[in-house]
Parts: sequence; C-alpha cells; structure tokens
Amino acid sequence: MGSATSSATFQGVWEGPHPRMHVAVVDNDRRAADSLAVFLTECFPSSRLLWRCSSGYEAVLRCEGDGPKPDLLLLDMSMEGMQGAETCRRIRMADCDIRILAMTSFSLNHYRNTAVRAGAQGLADKSSDDDLAAAIRAIMADRAVPGFDDPKTAYIRLNRADANGAALSPREHEIISLCATEGLLDDDIAGHLGISAATVRKHMQHILAKLGARTSRQAVSLWLTRHGEQ
Repeated sequence: MGSATSSATFQGVWEGPHPRMHVAVVDNDRRAADSLAVFLTECFPSSRLLWRCSSGYEAVLRCEGDGPKPDLLLLDMSMEGMQGAETCRRIRMADCDIRILAMTSFSLNHYRNTAVRAGAQGLADKSSDDDLAAAIRAIMADRAVPGFDDPKTAYIRLNRADANGAALSPREHEIISLCATEGLLDDDIAGHLGISAATVRKHMQHILAKLGARTSRQAVSLWLTRHGEQ
C-alpha cells in the first residue's frame, strides 16, 4: 500500500470522526489483503475486520448467509474465478445495505464504468492509502461517491434489470460477462475459469437460447443493453 495523493473525486468529503464499522475484504492477493488489514487498523482504529477471503464465490456466500454482515466491503476488481464485477453484482442484488468499495491496482478508468454498473458505491486505487481512506470516508458519510449509486438505488436498478431479462445461471452470467467486458474468446474463458472450451460452448448455447440471440455477438449486445452498458 502506498501513500499517493488522494483523488480529487474524494477531496473535502466527510472530515468528521472515523466511523465505527465492520469491514470485509475480498482480494486474492494475500499480501495486498494483509496490507489492507494493517491499513484499516491504522487509518480507522474504530473499525473491525469482520472477515476476509480470496474468492468471489465465498464472498457471495458470506454476504448471503446468516452471519453478521459487513457495513463496508472492500472488493478487488481483478480476481481469479468469479471476477470482482460479478461478485459485486450478485452481492448487491441480494443486499441493499452493504456499502461496496471496488478497488484496483490498474487504471481507475478501466474499471470505473464496470464498477458503477455492478452496483458499487465507489472505486479506489488500492495502492494509495490516501485514495482508499478518502473513498471510505465518502462512502460511509454519503453512501456513494459522485457518479455511483447509493446501495438501495443500485439494488433496485439491478433487480429490475434482472427481472426484465433472462434468468441466466451464475456460471452463465460469469461467461457472458467475461465475453462482453473482457473480450475473451471460448478458449480464453475456459482457461480463465478452469473448464473445457466445450463446456464454455455448451453454456454459450444456453445463453443464446435464454437471450433469444442467434450469435454470440448478438448475445453480448443484448446482455450489455440489459445491464445498462449500452
């Protein structure tokens, strides 16, 4: 974790005492997750690390389970298996209260629109302590940063879009998302998810049928439109 100057997006937002909050961290980089735990202790001494995990699937199960829910979820956008965007979308569709801060060590511009569409309340550079701290303060004060929906608005938007679209399975959502947002082909998706290319093609056939599309390109276009990406 670094100490770069915070983004102007978050400057001047919420300068009061640090909030009491339960925090969860989702990051498959163990060193980064360790650094985040230290960062929270130092910058937000009244916070409590509720849990942390390296899998989007586990994060969804924890947030949908009967255990205590975090007030704030710090979520890396680039992970193995279920990507951060799909993890965020599934958690947001099931919960209208958890604040979600997406994080990345890559360009913020690369993930900003994706994070907005997935229902996050902000996006921060996880290599910058200042940027993370300012984003957390903004979210805990206003429930969202400029350009992002608050949790309840995002919850309603995503569930309405899902109700108006085909009921894709979690795996189908994951495959069409990788195809649409990352531009991956069948073999690339298979390698990314650890399944065969034939399995990817079988899932894609189901996706085409559910979306009423004739080609993969048309399916991507329909999926993007239904998820507010066009």
